[in-house]
Amino acid sequence: MKKLLLFCFILSLTGCKEKNSVDPENDLVGKWRLISYCQPSGGLMSGCQSVTIPTNKSVYVEFSDKGIFKETYKNTIPADYAFLGCGQGSYAIEDKNIRIKAMCMSSLNGVLVEINQLTSKKLVLTYAVIGEYVFERE
Repeated sequence: MKKLLLFCFILSLTGCKEKNSVDPENDLVGKWRLISYCQPSGGLMSGCQSVTIPTNKSVYVEFSDKGIFKETYKNTIPADYAFLGCGQGSYAIEDKNIRIKAMCMSSLNGVLVEINQLTSKKLVLTYAVIGEYVFERE
């Protein structure tokens, strides 16, 4: 009887487990403002230094519902602050990743960026082994 009760209890806990309600295909769509990112401080194994975008400067990335990616800037240039620094291109969701393709990239396959966190207000992406890029929904 104890085993049956334990089984029912465990089953009820798994049944109540909250489902991840974030859908990258739809929730990613919109305009995001880059807040901070990790800038490499030497080689890939040297780590990185956290960079916060000043409030008077802005880097935006926008994901359209038609698969278009756009990176724009306000009061800054890609050499100072950027995500990919490629302007406009296309994107596609691949599992928990975003594949971004733009003309300035050396590979026709584009780059694969991992979605670490996606909520209605916050987006955290990891690009290669460089580090995290933190965005807030605009």
